[in-house]
Amino acid sequence: MKQLSLLKNLGLPSNETEAEIDLDTSPIMNVLVILIPFLASVAVYTQLAVLNLSLPPNVGAGLSLESGRPKLKLTVVISPERLAVTYGEKMLDSLPRVNGAYDYAGLAERLKARREAVAVRDEAVVAVRDAVLFKYVVDVLDVCRASGFTKSGLAAAADDPGAGK
Repeated sequence: MKQLSLLKNLGLPSNETEAEIDLDTSPIMNVLVILIPFLASVAVYTQLAVLNLSLPPNVGAGLSLESGRPKLKLTVVISPERLAVTYGEKMLDSLPRVNGAYDYAGLAERLKARREAVAVRDEAVVAVRDAVLFKYVVDVLDVCRASGFTKSGLAAAADDPGAGK
């Protein structure tokens, strides 16, 4: 800096004063060389998952009709208290929630056993009651896919169907 102030006192042109300034950029380069690999190592790389869903059986133009009615599909109802496997209006299996956890292994066994007895073997509908966390819905969809149901539909199951009238 002293050199710059001395040059100003001499009245030299500005282009000569700029040529005399020497910036040392090595400290900032050292910081960047250390900082960039550190930031890259702690960065969280997201993994995207795609869930292929279809509309519930009574919605849409592409219905698979059997004598004027849609074909029944196996339905897994998720409620805060239990997992229920239904076919039409008939409940086939009920798995209670134990210690705050659903029995996904038991659900997989029941789905595999019931899959052979239904007409539509590659589609299942997951019906969700109110106050069920989304992570449980994803877990049940994964169990359905692992049990051989390649197509999954998602539907809402109201706690009190008559309340909407």
